[in-house]
Amino acid sequence: MKTEKRANPKESIQPRSYRFYAVMNCFSIISIIDHLVFTAVFFYLQLWDLAIYCAGASLLWLGIFILNRRGNHRIAFALGALETFALCALTSMALGWPSGFFLYVFVVVILIFVNAKISTPVQVLLGIFSGALILYLYMFSPPEPVLGVIDRYLTLMNVSWVVMLFAFIGHYFEVSARGAEAELLSTNRKLLNLATTDPVTNLINRRNMILRIEQEKEKLDLNGRPFALVMIDIDNFKHVNDEYGHDCGDYVLVAIAETISLTIRKQDLVARWGGDEFLVMLPETDIDGGRVVAEKIRARILHTPFVYHELDIPVTLTLGVGLCDQITGIGNCIRKADQALYEGKQAGKNRVSVAE
Repeated sequence: MKTEKRANPKESIQPRSYRFYAVMNCFSIISIIDHLVFTAVFFYLQLWDLAIYCAGASLLWLGIFILNRRGNHRIAFALGALETFALCALTSMALGWPSGFFLYVFVVVILIFVNAKISTPVQVLLGIFSGALILYLYMFSPPEPVLGVIDRYLTLMNVSWVVMLFAFIGHYFEVSARGAEAELLSTNRKLLNLATTDPVTNLINRRNMILRIEQEKEKLDLNGRPFALVMIDIDNFKHVNDEYGHDCGDYVLVAIAETISLTIRKQDLVARWGGDEFLVMLPETDIDGGRVVAEKIRARILHTPFVYHELDIPVTLTLGVGLCDQITGIGNCIRKADQALYEGKQAGKNRVSVAE
């Protein structure tokens, strides 16, 4: 039996907040590495206070990574921003403006304005604070290199780290945007499929079939070639559901849908019309051709075994054939096929009836 597939949460569109969460994960890892590198550098330079601070900050970033992974995104971001501000302030005041540690503030500014978890007023306030911090460090940190030529290497390291972070953030959000667009298109296709397809048989549904019939009628008005409609009803389907259960009924529907699809031509179209009824459209087919196809479907179903849980299910069809030409409207054509089906039911079922 074919059942409707449940939506997979992983297939849903990832929101902007999720993409920021992923960026924070990677940013935390980069920050851990960054602080460990500077811990070693400051120990080498015998700047003990800064070395101890960076060692402790690397542990803090490990905690930030864990918090972010556990869903505490706001706390993780707040701690990360505070630590970055503290690092910029301490190192700039100790080593001077030319050391380039103030550049990390710009990375935080970028993250502030792409963080969907922060409201716009808060983003603006944090942006103002970041600008004020940079201005303060520019005015009051030592203007000349404190460590001489070593400051150049620190500047090179900081510029490299910041450029790498900018490149990473820009690349990730670009890739995420393309991924989100692809997921949106995929979701739209799935929604369109749900709107136009029967979930049990995977055939087109009644609404879609009417649209296809209208298109075929437009072609008929241009070329004058009629088409036939075959209305199909499963005999005693209520008895199948009552006797064997609705799961068995779904099995019968799916099996009949597949059998009909294998019997008709490629240009023909079959839809689940509703309940236990199907409708087949036969383009450029006259009434005699419609009768032949309907009889072929009836005979194939009659000689096809329907076995469900080792139970042989008796299945037959009654079919009504109607013709749509330049005179007959779509509504009348469908009604003719339906009336022919009714007459076949009244005559004893398991037969093909043709509308006069």
